Amino acid sequence: MELNKHTVQLFAVFIFFVTIAAHAQTAIAPQPNNPSSEASKLPANADTHAQTPAPAEHKTHLRADLDHDGVPESQLQIEKSENIGPQSEGAADEKLSGPWPWEQNAMLGDLFGARSDLQNAGITFQGSATLDFINALNGAPVNGFSMASLIDANLSVNTQKLFGLQGGEVFLDFQSAAQTRQLNELVPDYWGFDAINSYGSFTELSQYWYQQEIIGDRLMVKFGKIDANVDFAVPCTGTNFVNSAAYFPGALVVNMPTYPLQAGGVEIVTKPFENFDARFGFFDGSNNYINPRTGAPGTNTGNSGLGSFLWDNPGSYFLIAEAGPDWTVSGHKGKFRAGWFEQLGDTNLSGVNGNSVGNGPVGTYAYANQQLFNEDPDGLQGLEVFGQFSWSDPNQNSTQWSMMLGSQWEGLIDVRPNDTVGLLWAYNQFTENSALTTAPGSSETILETFYNVQVTPWFLIQPDMQYISQPSPISTQSIPGAFVFTMRLTFIF
Repeated sequence: MELNKHTVQLFAVFIFFVTIAAHAQTAIAPQPNNPSSEASKLPANADTHAQTPAPAEHKTHLRADLDHDGVPESQLQIEKSENIGPQSEGAADEKLSGPWPWEQNAMLGDLFGARSDLQNAGITFQGSATLDFINALNGAPVNGFSMASLIDANLSVNTQKLFGLQGGEVFLDFQSAAQTRQLNELVPDYWGFDAINSYGSFTELSQYWYQQEIIGDRLMVKFGKIDANVDFAVPCTGTNFVNSAAYFPGALVVNMPTYPLQAGGVEIVTKPFENFDARFGFFDGSNNYINPRTGAPGTNTGNSGLGSFLWDNPGSYFLIAEAGPDWTVSGHKGKFRAGWFEQLGDTNLSGVNGNSVGNGPVGTYAYANQQLFNEDPDGLQGLEVFGQFSWSDPNQNSTQWSMMLGSQWEGLIDVRPNDTVGLLWAYNQFTENSALTTAPGSSETILETFYNVQVTPWFLIQPDMQYISQPSPISTQSIPGAFVFTMRLTFIF
C-alpha cells in the first residue's frame, strides 16, 4: 500500500526531534586503535557517478530493461553507480546533457567538443572539488573552524571502444586533499564526522585498476589499487551525508582499505542468477601491520603502489566478502547484503595502554535499503530508507558492534525536484577491553541532518548539522555532546 507523502514527511520530522532528545548525553570517546596513521581509516566515497556504460552493441552484457539515465547498462554497473560515497570515485560518468553552462552536467561542459570526442573513442574524464567549511559549536573539546578540501580527477577507458577488447575497463583516480586545521583537534570522534577528512595533506594516484567482464554481466574481476568501499559495505545510494557512518560500519573503521588508505587488491564480483549478488575482495592489509619485534608500523598503502601487496607484504592481508538479494516491489527497489571480514597477520591492536600485537579483527556486517517512493523511476528521486549493523570480536577490535539507520529524499519539495534532504542516526558500542579503547564499555551516538541544494547539475550547496555524543577521548574532560555545522560546496568539472 502506498504511503501518504505528507504523512511520511511529518513522521520523519517527529522521529528526528524525539531522537535528539533521547540521545543528548555526556560520554567519553575512544581513540582510534591504528597509530600507523594519524587516525582511523575513513570511508571512501563527490556525487553519484555511474560506471562507464558499456557499448550498446555488446549484447552479451546489456539488457534493455535496465536502462539507467537513458543509457543501457548491466545490473552490476547500475548497482556500482549507486554505491559510491563522496570521497571514493568508482568510474566516470558519460552523461553530457543540456546546454552549457547552467544545464550541463559538468562545469567545463564539452570542452569545445573534445570531451565528447574522447568519449566516442572510449575515454571518459570527470572531476570534482569538494569544500567543507566546518564549525565545531558548543560541546566540542575545541570550538573552532576548519576547512577540508578534496579534489578528485578520474579517467575511465572503455577497452572495447579503444582497443577492441570486449568488456574491459581501465580506471585512474587522482586525488589531492588538505585541511586548514586537523579535524580531530576540534572533535576527535571515532567514526569520522567528515568523510573527506584526509588526516593531513596528500596528493596521489589513489586508484588505478583494470576490470574485465568474463561472463557478460554475470562475472567481473578487478585488479589494481582499489578503494574497497566502492564495492563493499555501502548501504546508502546517495553521497550527500558528511559523516562516515553513512558509508561503512563501525567495525570496519580501522581496517577497511578505503580513503585515504586505498590499497592493492583483487575483487571478484558475480551475479550467479537474477536478483542475487555476491562479491569477494582480497586486499593489501599492511597498513594495519606492526612488527612484533621492533614495533614499527606497516606500509601506508594510500601513498604506496602495488609493491606491498605483490612482493613486499609481511603477511598482512584484508579479506572481505558479501552477498544478498535484490528485489523490486511495485516499482520500488530494495536490497539486502550480509558480509564477513578478517584482517590477517601481525596486526596493531594498540590502545591507551601501549602497543599490542595479535591476530587481526574478524567480524560480520549486514545492510539493507528500500525505496518507498520513486517519483523518477529512471533516476534517484524519491524516498529511500537504509540501515546497517556490524559485529566484531571485542578482544580484537575497538568496536564490538554498531548500528546505523537513515533516510534521504530527493525531490521532497515539488518545485525543487533535484534537492535532497537526509537524516541519519548511528550508534557504536565499544569493547570492554581497556587495552583497545580509552572508554571501555562506552559508546558513540551520531545524529546528522542535511539539505542539499542543486544550484546547477554541477554545483551543489549543502548545509549539514551533526550531533556527536562523545566528542573527547579524555575521560577527565567529561565534555557534553558536540554540535558540528558544515557548509559543503561541491563542483563537478
